Amino acid sequence: AMTTADEWKAKGNAALQAGKTSEAIEAYSKAIDLDGANNVYFSNRSAAYLKQGNANNALEDAKSCIGLNPDFSKGYSRKGAALHALKRYNDSIAAYEEGLAKFPGDKGLTSGLESVKRDKDGPPRGATGMGGGMGGANPMANLFGPQLIATMATDPKLRGYLNDDAFMTKLKIIQNDSNKL
Repeated sequence: AMTTADEWKAKGNAALQAGKTSEAIEAYSKAIDLDGANNVYFSNRSAAYLKQGNANNALEDAKSCIGLNPDFSKGYSRKGAALHALKRYNDSIAAYEEGLAKFPGDKGLTSGLESVKRDKDGPPRGATGMGGGMGGANPMANLFGPQLIATMATDPKLRGYLNDDAFMTKLKIIQNDSNKL
């Protein structure tokens, strides 16, 4: 029997969860071939491209996703994330803000925006070694930096915590005030 677009999407999701990005991209592409009007397939393929490190393709798919359905918040998250990976910080911020104008308070958009703003403001240029960049901050703070969230998001065992409001609230408190440790 013919594999439906939705079945290809499910295969893509399973591959992506398992970290098999090429397989995921192939499956999403087959879903798109069968149903090119479905914005979700472009959104998912954008995520797979980004995970693979192909931010340009991720950006193209994010734009297609938004073009097909401007009322889908993840399209703006995908676009913001791709632009962030391309170090186009201002464009990334604009993409997240465009999404937040339509979906105020959306968690994915808010955290993406915070993350790109942090990277944009980054450590001062020419900061040498630990002393310069840290500015005397508690070294523990770095353990709970933006990288932690990204690392957790890619680890199937830890990913669940990102949806756990109590855990995320604690994490934010620690990130904001590492002296509480």
